[in-house]
Amino acid sequence: MKRLILALSSVILAITVNYAYAANRIAVSINPPFVQANMGDKITYTGTITNNSDKAANNIIAYISLANITQGKESPMDLEDWSANKAIKIDAIPPHGTYEGKWPMRLIDSGSYVVYITVVDKNSNIPVSSEMSHLDIKRILRLNPNNVLPVAIGEPLLIGIVFMFIAIKRGNRVN
Repeated sequence: MKRLILALSSVILAITVNYAYAANRIAVSINPPFVQANMGDKITYTGTITNNSDKAANNIIAYISLANITQGKESPMDLEDWSANKAIKIDAIPPHGTYEGKWPMRLIDSGSYVVYITVVDKNSNIPVSSEMSHLDIKRILRLNPNNVLPVAIGEPLLIGIVFMFIAIKRGNRVN
């Protein structure tokens, strides 16, 4: 029984040390930590990936994620409409070096969100994520009904009058 407990303790210690090494080997931060903006605005997030080890970090993929935390609408978001730059492949980060990635984003929907950057090292089984950047997007109505209504009513009316005028002119020629 003592051997079983010793073996299980050794396995748990090895897993913990491996996780601590992987988590400390690469660090990720996101900037800005908090954003308040309006729908339609364009912002850029900057992620700094730091290699804290004495060996170069190779084959790294960094990507940005967005989650809606608005009450009643909690869900991860698909970045297809928000950002064209989803993942960045980094060939190598030198020992104790950093890499700075940029993710431009167009704000398309109002609400409360969190944004974070995740780094996947192909040589490790543990992804590393940054802290969350809070993003509050205010709804802006850019549609002016006073300018749209005259066009929506006036254009079909004008086209109808032109067709009636043409029909009347053609009718006068036939007689």
